[in-house]
Amino acid sequence: MFINKQPFHQLWLRAITVSVMFAILLTACNSTPPATPTPAPTDTPVPAKEPVIISWWSVASEDYSDETQQALVKEFEAKHPNIKVDLSILSEDEFDKAMSTALEAGQGAPDVAFYWNSNWYPQALDLSELIRRDNFDITMYIPGFWQTRALWQDKIIGLPLGVGANFVMYNKSMFDKAGVLYPTESWTTEDWLKTVKQFHDPKRQQWGGDLPRGPYRAIWFNYGARSYSEDSKTVAGYLNGAESVAAYTWLWDLVETDSTPTLKEMADSGNMNTGPVGLFLQQKLAMATLNQSHMIAATNAKIDFGIVPEPQVENNPRYVNAWSLTASIWGKTAHPDEAWTFLKWWAGPEGQLFLMEHGNFFPSIPRILSQYKDSDKEYAIAFSKILQLYQVAEWQNTHPCGSAVLREAKPLWDKILNRQIKREEIQGDLDAIVPSAQKVLDECRAKLGG
Repeated sequence: MFINKQPFHQLWLRAITVSVMFAILLTACNSTPPATPTPAPTDTPVPAKEPVIISWWSVASEDYSDETQQALVKEFEAKHPNIKVDLSILSEDEFDKAMSTALEAGQGAPDVAFYWNSNWYPQALDLSELIRRDNFDITMYIPGFWQTRALWQDKIIGLPLGVGANFVMYNKSMFDKAGVLYPTESWTTEDWLKTVKQFHDPKRQQWGGDLPRGPYRAIWFNYGARSYSEDSKTVAGYLNGAESVAAYTWLWDLVETDSTPTLKEMADSGNMNTGPVGLFLQQKLAMATLNQSHMIAATNAKIDFGIVPEPQVENNPRYVNAWSLTASIWGKTAHPDEAWTFLKWWAGPEGQLFLMEHGNFFPSIPRILSQYKDSDKEYAIAFSKILQLYQVAEWQNTHPCGSAVLREAKPLWDKILNRQIKREEIQGDLDAIVPSAQKVLDECRAKLGG
């Protein structure tokens, strides 16, 4: 047995020491360290940035409804929450007056709009720098429409939105019934005269074709006719030149076939307001010079039809009367970057695809046009080829005095349609117009500073 031989007072001191150390250890284990103070916040929350609002003026259109344009805005805003688009849809007359007033005053114009009047072009923002900055692909557009709608002088004043064109639609059922061969892509003005004669039936109010809408459009250009010289200085030898005489003579021959409805016959048939499309849809007109919206109308009416370009003149370049809309930005916009973001979306692949899928719209971008629901149909293929032809607008856009000169020639047009002139008198009548047409041309050039 072990006996501790240490003195009592040493044992007592050791016991006290152990007790004190144990107490200190227990206190340390059970104690909670004080919390570290949290510093007061010093940063103020940044408020959310308000979206930029841009104004867009547009027009009611047969190519897309008001609802489609409003839906397009919502689609854009969903993808660009930092931009709000204030859309105003006007009638064409309202739009024209409002734009002219605002641009003339130099204030109140919309950030984005159509610039369809050449007098407005100087106030459109030049997009060249924005296009370079963003590497925006301008080659996506059909070349003819880029040339005629986007370019002015040495500037890029807009983007071409959509396409339209005149061409000849023919009713296959009427041709089959009459045993007449369909017109082909290579048909000529003489072929037109021979074809219309085979359909005229006064008792049934049936005609072979319609009359052109006016001179110096596709058929006149196919003849090589121009109302004045390329430098815009000379009328003689152009308005009354051999090419113009040939085109007017062809019109005279067409009227003399008795195979086209007169203005009175159009009125009597109740189609004065709708033009030849009404008679075509009633299957009273075997051929008619129509446009892309009429293709859709004929499809909806379940008419079996085909389309060809307006007739050519052998060995001459082939033209089409085509159009697009110039979508532009106001030069004084306070928000050029936001306006450009909207413009390149609206008139670019996304916006034009949206309009095509939600309306009767045909885009100016071939890779989007190729996605048209009937792109594999014969008429759609033919329409796409027609859009590649030389455009009458290429000359008209660079010769703004053309319409003024043509007003001088209108009496001759009326005489031919009303059969008030002999065929051999056409040359003399054009010769007589030259002095007054030259005066008008000179006055127009002076106003333009030319």
